[in-house]
Amino acid sequence: MLSGFVTLLLFTVAGEAISAMFNLPVPGAVTGLILLLIWLRVKGGVSDNLQKVSQFCIHYMAVLFIPSAVAIFFMAELLSRQWLPLVLATFVATPVGIVVSGHFMQWLLRRGEKQ
Repeated sequence: MLSGFVTLLLFTVAGEAISAMFNLPVPGAVTGLILLLIWLRVKGGVSDNLQKVSQFCIHYMAVLFIPSAVAIFFMAELLSRQWLPLVLATFVATPVGIVVSGHFMQWLLRRGEKQ
């Protein structure tokens, strides 16, 4: 299980480094996930250790978001000034992101079946 955690950590650090080095508009964590996806495609699958660590992280994801949710209560003034971008991000960008991700996943699955 330790090797799975180290793998996730290495890809996160690599993504942060690449995003900072090339001044990318994408967060380093996202860059790391893209690198991990490419690596898993080249490798041909997910190891048992990486799968166990990933399931563990998903299981406790709600706990990881609690600090962010608590911080919202202390930012009431900022939120009241920035309500329009927040509403647009929530009700427009989120569904668009879900649809695009779903289509991309279907494309990847069809591509994998052809191979």
